[in-house]
Amino acid sequence: MPHYVPERWLPRLRQHIHLTTGQERDVLWAHDFSGRRSVRIAFPDGSFALFRYAFYLRHDALEEIAVFTEHCGYHYFAAGDLVVEVLESIREPEPDAEAEP
Repeated sequence: MPHYVPERWLPRLRQHIHLTTGQERDVLWAHDFSGRRSVRIAFPDGSFALFRYAFYLRHDALEEIAVFTEHCGYHYFAAGDLVVEVLESIREPEPDAEAEP
């Protein structure tokens, strides 16, 4: 999958990287993605897309949303009537092996 960032998105991506890592760069690295985070986009017709190992950014001036995934490329959508959710998976604690059932 392509990992190309259009010029119009580079300033917003640089800002995100700086805010989350303190680094000045315009490329994403594997550690910029969480294996526990997914992004779900719901479209007006009821369909949806689910992206794992992902985060999204909104660019109000462009009226766009970008979803950045570790393994499946970067995707850009007109914001319009989209509903965007960030899903965080949590690991349930292991049951205590010595506890009574």
